[in-house]
Amino acid sequence: MSELSSIKLNSKGMQLLLDPNCDFSDLVTDVCYKYLKGKEFFGQRDIILELKGRELTPDETRVIIEAIELNSGLTIKLLREGNGLNDASIYKEINKFYYEKALENAKIIKGSVTENLDEELSVLILGDIKRNVTVKSLGSVICLGKIYGEVICGNDKDTSSFVIASEFHSDSINVCGYTDPTLFEEKQGLFKKKDKKGDLKCVCVFQNELILEPLENGILFS
Repeated sequence: MSELSSIKLNSKGMQLLLDPNCDFSDLVTDVCYKYLKGKEFFGQRDIILELKGRELTPDETRVIIEAIELNSGLTIKLLREGNGLNDASIYKEINKFYYEKALENAKIIKGSVTENLDEELSVLILGDIKRNVTVKSLGSVICLGKIYGEVICGNDKDTSSFVIASEFHSDSINVCGYTDPTLFEEKQGLFKKKDKKGDLKCVCVFQNELILEPLENGILFS
């Protein structure tokens, strides 16, 4: 395993040095491996995390935090950036109610999905869902890229599942038995002006209706 990441413990918490040039999906895989390998050594505790060596987008920062917490007994309470500390929860706006539950033991897919996928766990996809591909999950589907294919998640007995993606280019989205192709019609212009292209959006069930909202608005579940 190449040294795409390295971990240092110090009096201020934990420092994670990230390779600035490698592919991000390779980096995530390496971080997962390092923290899983050191799980017993690190133990169960809250930490302050400092990320160094690579500029990360907010979405990439979320993925790094989840990669650490999913593969260790660590909980990141504060994130050190520059000369200051930020509450790590700002990178978890989408876990107001169910995000942590969704990613617990989630299957991580490196890169894009090009073949049909059927999982009992939630799925975190570090790429796109390609056209003519169906992704099924009994949990939630979190796609850091674009959705061109079909997504079916959750079940009709529990409306806590959701679908997250940077862009929806498909109206074949089924969340807990709820569908609404009109949500994804371009004529509605949902993301033409008020949202930056590539910002994450969430499709979820709220008050017995399927809604599509930018994550920055906050997501409510019922």
